[in-house]
Amino acid sequence: MFQDIKINFIKFIKFIDIFYKFNTYVLGKSSKKLDNHLRKHYNLPYAKGGVITLILFAILFRPSFNNTNYAKIAGDKALIVNNYSKDDVLAIDQNLLNFNKTPKIQAPIEKPSEFSDKQMLGFGNNIDARTIISLFEEENYNLKDIRDGKAVEPIFLSKLPTGIAQIDNIADRKRLFIKVILPIILYENEQITQDREYLSQILREKSLNEAEQQWLNEKFVQYKITDKSIEELKIRMDIIPPSIALAQAAYESGWGTSRFALEGNSLYGARTWKKGKGIIPNERDEEANFEVTSFKIIRASVSSYKWNLNTHSNYQEFRETRAMQRKNNNKILGLELTKYLDKYSEIGYEYSYRLKKIIEQNSLTDFDDSVLSRKKKPNVV
Repeated sequence: MFQDIKINFIKFIKFIDIFYKFNTYVLGKSSKKLDNHLRKHYNLPYAKGGVITLILFAILFRPSFNNTNYAKIAGDKALIVNNYSKDDVLAIDQNLLNFNKTPKIQAPIEKPSEFSDKQMLGFGNNIDARTIISLFEEENYNLKDIRDGKAVEPIFLSKLPTGIAQIDNIADRKRLFIKVILPIILYENEQITQDREYLSQILREKSLNEAEQQWLNEKFVQYKITDKSIEELKIRMDIIPPSIALAQAAYESGWGTSRFALEGNSLYGARTWKKGKGIIPNERDEEANFEVTSFKIIRASVSSYKWNLNTHSNYQEFRETRAMQRKNNNKILGLELTKYLDKYSEIGYEYSYRLKKIIEQNSLTDFDDSVLSRKKKPNVV
């Protein structure tokens, strides 16, 4: 035992020797002298080195010290929760899981959430497709009932389940993808619808109060309307039919099997020219410098996609036709709107044709009237 103590002591002396040399040759020799009794055991530079060493050990190994930037073992990695930026999520609100209450048409106010941020955004763990299928079965969540008019179960996944590509039956693979994405699409549409209803309410008033005017100005900025046109805001602030949102997600992500979807939650092939903000395509031309945008959670991808269709100049005709449909029929017809999405892809009108076929072959218009269930609190995975 004495020998072990001696060896450890020698190692300790060698360690603090670094600080001894630093104190002696960099900081300079101290003018202070130790008394004769202490000088027999150690000198002042070594004393300084020992104190510095002890301080470092106290900082690094205190119970509250957590190094979240580096996980040494697999178990540590599972504890590191994703960080979500505003750019990724766009507008994650505090009422994401507040489905038990009927939305009120009033000015948005900050409310404390009954769920933590971790619960609201999901844990970000990669869950196997078979596990998700079992979860859906336990919740009695199936597409046949949805097509017959049943409300959609509010189950939100933060990431696509792994192993989708390994599902041999193509029909099963498609059903799983739809069930994963549909609740998120419906939720995003509900937020837009609530904004439309609030806009209609305040426009009936003779004058706007400060909170209402601030809300209106924020929507002008959000929808990129520089001239503050109310009519243009009405045109842009509208839903994307679930049939179209599902069809584009299916086409762009290969029904959830693409590298961009699995690695970056990118369902719609959105591009970015900001280096390091996305995933570099393997087949990208050498002179090209774009990346496929990567998102922290699936909902961020859906939110960004809907904002893109509602603001980009390429889809002005899409928005105007949508507004005309709403005015004439009070209903938006997704299948008819596919022809105005030819600028979404380099293949032009062929792209619109393929979207139309996906919608028809998979009966996606059945989901255009779907709503989220409010009978229970959402399940976030």
